[in-house]
Amino acid sequence: MDKEFKNYPDIAPVMGAYSRATKVGSTFYMAGCTAGDSTAPLADQVRMTLEKIEGVLEAEGRSMADIVKMTTFVTDVKEWTASSDANNATFKEFFKGQYPPNTMIGCAALALPSMKVEIEAIAVF
Repeated sequence: MDKEFKNYPDIAPVMGAYSRATKVGSTFYMAGCTAGDSTAPLADQVRMTLEKIEGVLEAEGRSMADIVKMTTFVTDVKEWTASSDANNATFKEFFKGQYPPNTMIGCAALALPSMKVEIEAIAVF
């Protein structure tokens, strides 16, 4: 099966020697997206991250409804819990009732000290 390695430097640039996404057949695997070097609060970084994911999907002619699985990494589970109302409102806005499975993992750190959240996604189209 053919693999297409894809990058979107104007939407969600990568920080190293990897691709933003790989399309294999009808499955689209997206590397974790972040809010970059933003120092915004976690809830704002969640929104910025989902906007990047949405932008990549739109560049493919697709939408957030095509996501079938996500993994969310956060550096501070307590901060995630404290902002859960805002985070959930943002997820509701982007997914409009079609919520993909989403595993949330607490981690010690992400690529930059300012990063509070990273979300990877798998879509099928």
